[in-house]
Amino acid sequence: MCWVPREEITLEREFLQSVLDGIEESIVVIDRDYNIVCYNNAFNSWLKRPKKKIIGEQCYAVIHDQPVRCSPCIVRETFRTGQFFETSHSHDMGNGKKVYHETKSYPIKDASNEVKYAIYMFKDITERALIEEKVRELNKFKKKILDSAGVSINILDKSGNIMNSNRGAEELFGYTEDEVRDESHSIFYRKEDGDLLAKSMQEVLERGKFEGEVTLIKKNETEFPARLTLTTVENDSREPVAIIEIVDDLTQLKKAERIIQQQLEHLKEIDSMKEEYFYSTSHEFKTPLTSIVGLTRMLLDEKVGKLNDKQHEALELVYCDSKRLRGAVQRILDIARIDSGKMVYNIENVDLNRVFDEIIGGLNVLLESKSLTITKEVGGDVPTVLADKERLYMVIDNLMSNSIKFTPQGGKITITASKEDGNVLVQVSDTGVGIPEEDKERVFEKYYQVKSGSRDNAGGSGLGLVICRKIIEDLKGKIWVESKLGEGSTFKFTLPYKS
Repeated sequence: MCWVPREEITLEREFLQSVLDGIEESIVVIDRDYNIVCYNNAFNSWLKRPKKKIIGEQCYAVIHDQPVRCSPCIVRETFRTGQFFETSHSHDMGNGKKVYHETKSYPIKDASNEVKYAIYMFKDITERALIEEKVRELNKFKKKILDSAGVSINILDKSGNIMNSNRGAEELFGYTEDEVRDESHSIFYRKEDGDLLAKSMQEVLERGKFEGEVTLIKKNETEFPARLTLTTVENDSREPVAIIEIVDDLTQLKKAERIIQQQLEHLKEIDSMKEEYFYSTSHEFKTPLTSIVGLTRMLLDEKVGKLNDKQHEALELVYCDSKRLRGAVQRILDIARIDSGKMVYNIENVDLNRVFDEIIGGLNVLLESKSLTITKEVGGDVPTVLADKERLYMVIDNLMSNSIKFTPQGGKITITASKEDGNVLVQVSDTGVGIPEEDKERVFEKYYQVKSGSRDNAGGSGLGLVICRKIIEDLKGKIWVESKLGEGSTFKFTLPYKS
């Protein structure tokens, strides 16, 4: 029951009391002298005092030993201003625990608009406050993690509005977190990139992720290249509820790429100059070498006089070495032609049997010097092949020379030609040191030389097999190697023939 002056009663007491008792919050009605004139069951249950010791008592006397405090006193402020007030506060219970309350004060005015009473309401919000405090601590922890990430991170809602930003984003874009909160992340994009922005948002919401290189803009309107990554955050129903936007500034990377590109262009110029020098020098070598080879051949054929055995032997060495040197010069010229796409072929029908004999004859001195046995096998049904005779000679001579170089003293070399699958298959086999599995394809790369066992420091330019592959492929054939380390190698190539 409420004790109030009879003249002030506007509602029946029972109805008023039932309304107050139906409210879960603790409610006290206070007059201008701060006397309690009415309260509800929730207040009585909280205070745990007999009713006769509550009605008519001053509010601060009744609750002075309770954790609810009005500091500042919101009831006083309601009487002073006639306004509604609300606040929340905590109270230390002295045992290491805190309780939290939410308090409100409503004015009750008379007909002359004067505040006659104040309705004071409060409720225990300790559980909610502790949860909110944990959330705040978690948010602080999350903020520390985001700030230490080392990249720009924005947390967006599904519409692209910024909910949170880390220190990296502030430093990169120049905006404080407060400046961009609730703003669309489109402020980071150029106006002309609206379609890209829409596409990236659509893709991340549909697929869960978007990645791409973009151009973004800072607060000072400076544009910069960036790597953009958008990733969705999903709820338990796997529905996107937020988007993580990560931006990596690529300014320094792009600058480094430009410097590297400039250096590469410079190196290309130097390489071109080097190749031009080799090409022109090789041309100068080729003419006298051709004369030396031709004149030596004339001397060996005794067209200008008889030779004794020692003279013949010496000239044979000169002839072989001159041919080897001319071949090296020719390889340099051919590489230059390959690089410039200017290789020219004179296609004709070539008899492989005659080519084999010519090459073996020219290599006899080398073969004998290492006591190597050579076997030639040409099937009777092998037709002539469509090829450039000079280029084909160069390919077979190179393969044979490599076999001689990498076959130990007393080894064996075999050269064969057979008709197979519409082509003529040529094979040059040896019992040499072989090629490691990992090097079998790389031997056809420019300047590459196998670094294994007896092949170390074997010399050579690393150009011969490159040229061989180019010639065979230009002649519509195919070349490859089969080898086993320590057991020898077999180089094979095919060439078409005219049926």
